[in-house]
Order: sequence, then C-alpha cells, then structure tokens
Amino acid sequence: MKNSMNLFCLVIFCFGSPLMAQQTYGLDWAIGINGAAASLTIEPGDTVEWTWTDTLNHTVTSNSDAQESFDSGLLGGLGTTFSYTFTEVGVNGYVCTPHASSMFGVITVEEGLSIGDKFQKNVTTLMNQTSEQLMVQSLLSLTSFEVYNILGVQQQSGLLSGTSGSIQMNGYASGIYIVVLHHNDQSIAVKVAKR
Repeated sequence: MKNSMNLFCLVIFCFGSPLMAQQTYGLDWAIGINGAAASLTIEPGDTVEWTWTDTLNHTVTSNSDAQESFDSGLLGGLGTTFSYTFTEVGVNGYVCTPHASSMFGVITVEEGLSIGDKFQKNVTTLMNQTSEQLMVQSLLSLTSFEVYNILGVQQQSGLLSGTSGSIQMNGYASGIYIVVLHHNDQSIAVKVAKR
C-alpha cells in the first residue's frame, strides 16, 4: 500500500504540476507594434516568443520596474526570434530600445488562469473605419464569430481560424454592434462602434 501511495504521489507531482501544462505564445515584433498588440496575460512557466516581422534591428528589453529582467540584445532580420519564460507573478513592461516610442508592451503574469481566463484577457479588436473591417487578434485560436446589432438581432456569423483575422462589416449602418468571438467552447463579447 505504501508503494502504491508513493507511486500515486509521484504521478500527481509529475503530471499534475502546473508547469507541465505551460504554453508558448507568439507575438509579432516590428515598428508600430505596441500596446494591446504587444501585451499578454499569461501564467508562471509560460513562454513568450517574439518574432521580427520587419528587417530592422530590435531588442526586447524589460523596463527597470519590471518584475523580471530580460534583454534579447540587438537582433535583426525578418523571422528572427527571441523567447523568454516568465516564472514570477507580476507586471513586466518592455520596449525595443532603439524604437521605444513605437514598440512597447506589457506581459502580465498571474497565477491559476484557466483557458477561459487566458482567452478573455488576451483578445484585442480594432475597427478600421476606412476598410470597414474589424481586425481581431487572440492569444488562443479563434474558431467562429457572430455579429449582433444593439437590439440583439444577429447580422452575420462565420468561421475564423488562427489567432488573428478580420470580420468584414461593410454595408452595416453606423452604430454600435456586439461581436461575439469563440475559442472552442469559450466566448467573449466585444462592443464595436461603426461610423
């Protein structure tokens, strides 16, 4: 019985450990990527991988008041990557030192986030009024969406795939719309103003 209990504890320790289920999340890194597009909320043990999407030289450098200290050094070239695994709960502001005014973000590390929490905290939207497209970005893969007018009448639905995409809203009257985004069985509703 004692050996069975030891084996059970070993299995729980090895397979039930929070660090066993941690993930790597990608961020694009180039001139003009900042704010919500360069920010994530993750768990201790999660890794963030920045990928250069232009040909310039950049850094990924923690601010002096960040919870953890990291610095990629000056790297350049389309497709270059830098990864860092966050281990401490806290807030980690960071910049590209040569382009600090246009390249910055925050990695927030919180304990015990469910998949739903990660989805809720890491969805960003931007309505491009000129092209009448809603640009959507998520930490987790998007699977589908619906668009409702302010009265709750469905205007559109469709499928999405991957962590970013767009929803065409041309022909819609000016006003407020509710866009519901899905990651498998997780959902988030976003209010969108269309001019």
